[in-house]
Amino acid sequence: MKYYLIEGKFKTFSFSLYDDENKDLKAEFDAFIQAGMDRGDFLMFGDKAHGLLGFARGGHLDDVLSEFESDPLTLADVVEYRIVEIEDAVISKHPEKFLEK
Repeated sequence: MKYYLIEGKFKTFSFSLYDDENKDLKAEFDAFIQAGMDRGDFLMFGDKAHGLLGFARGGHLDDVLSEFESDPLTLADVVEYRIVEIEDAVISKHPEKFLEK
């Protein structure tokens, strides 16, 4: 299993998933992310300035690229993704400490 940092950058600075006209697109994207989380392929996703960030896993970079070619934001042509493979990942034995609020 390999791990990936997903960076999505909106194509225009004025685009926001939180604008009223994008509420259906946001709901579709949220469902896409939730499906990946339910499968165990996505760890987390969140907003960043003019885009989003997330962590995913997959067998091969092509699998992850293929997944994001069909996500609602790509299909709506509002985002460009950069997907970085994390080589030789060392994973904490205590992730709950990292995730504490």
